[in-house]
Amino acid sequence: MMSKLSSKSVISDESNAIEFLRQNPDILMSYPEVFSTMEIPHQSGGVTSLVERQMKMLREENQTLKNNMDELVNIARENEELNQRFHRLALELISTDQLDDVLAMVQNQVQTFFYTDYVCFRFLPSIIDRKSRLKAHYLSRDSSILTTVELWLKHRKAICGRQDEKINHELFGESINIGSSAIIPLFHAGDLGLLCLGSVSDTRFNKTMGTIFLQQLGELVSIRVQGLLGN
Repeated sequence: MMSKLSSKSVISDESNAIEFLRQNPDILMSYPEVFSTMEIPHQSGGVTSLVERQMKMLREENQTLKNNMDELVNIARENEELNQRFHRLALELISTDQLDDVLAMVQNQVQTFFYTDYVCFRFLPSIIDRKSRLKAHYLSRDSSILTTVELWLKHRKAICGRQDEKINHELFGESINIGSSAIIPLFHAGDLGLLCLGSVSDTRFNKTMGTIFLQQLGELVSIRVQGLLGN
């Protein structure tokens, strides 16, 4: 019985001490000799002074903040570089009046812009190109993923992440191994098709990544392709 009472008494004393310090946060500053000699036991053994413990925590917090800041700076630099490349691509697309050249330019530069392994177009079989410039880029009328593609176009949003092997084969080719991809709907006056970015890495494109540049790229390419289809 005495041990139980002693235990309760200790808990009560600790609670009172904690509550007192909460209500009087400056109390230790009034007694610097106590503050500087307080020691905190480590789980791994040994003790350290309260001041040393606080300094260690501050150093760890500062390092975390520095790491976060470095990450934000790197992201800003990458976005600035991507924005400059995007601007140059826009200027080149505007100055190009041949659809073949537009398709080749986009495939070449986007592969560099987004550090990806494969870039291809897949146009809906209903898109009419009287000069047969899209011949190598059509989805088959019998494609098993045509319904999926039409749904992506309806949603008007880029899709990033891993796709079924069947979808990858239809979009990129059966001999190409795709780990992850970014699928960009192309639409302007009507639905056109897809601009597909594929990577052998499973993590290059993921569902949580930002898609604003992908969306803008899709809009830019769609307008230019639509404008040149009638030429």
